[in-house]
Amino acid sequence: MLEVKDLVIRYGPFLACDRISIEVKAGEIVGVIGPNGAGKSSVVRAITGLVKPASGSVSFLGQSTLDRPVHELIRQGLSLVPEGRGLFPQMSVEENLLMGGYSLISKTRRKQLMDNCYELFPILKERRNQYAGTLSGGQQQMVAVSVGLMGDPKFCIFDEPSLGLAPIVIQQIGETLQKMRALNLTVLLIEQNAMLASHVADRIYIMSAGRVQFHDTPASLMQNPEVIEKFLSA
Repeated sequence: MLEVKDLVIRYGPFLACDRISIEVKAGEIVGVIGPNGAGKSSVVRAITGLVKPASGSVSFLGQSTLDRPVHELIRQGLSLVPEGRGLFPQMSVEENLLMGGYSLISKTRRKQLMDNCYELFPILKERRNQYAGTLSGGQQQMVAVSVGLMGDPKFCIFDEPSLGLAPIVIQQIGETLQKMRALNLTVLLIEQNAMLASHVADRIYIMSAGRVQFHDTPASLMQNPEVIEKFLSA
């Protein structure tokens, strides 16, 4: 469904990504984890067309995403829940959701998707008229996820959804990600939180210094002494 192949990204003389290859098949939840500066965000920018790689390719549904407008990728079913949530704080919860569904022509479909979001996060229905900026961090993340789902995507990228959240809220985010399977969504999860990714992902890529250092199932990675020492030790 998504294939990143031999991706090289440079910012001037700085090499951010060095021949990164990542594959996500339909129906999978795939995690990409690593510390700050590993190159994870650069991969997301390349997938969504926000940065042009020096070399390599990115394809979604068999078509290159490079040099294509973002709105075309959205219409094809690609959605991004960005780091930092990207909400409109002075707009209500419901207004933010409607912004997420702006590309949908059918009002009926928009209503269905909004009902699905409220079923997924009942607290948002209770607070649908509340300004998004007045919600707790966990509730704002729920709104951000819902905004991503309002585009009726086939494939959703979650960029650091646990960032700055309390452990109990991170657990709720993990449960939400698992529910994506029931919605027939394919997910690429970008995370620093290795434990969250290991609990929800089918496969994990571990990045460091602009390269993929390891790639395997969570169970196998958890038994690798080098992975434990370098990436999972507290």
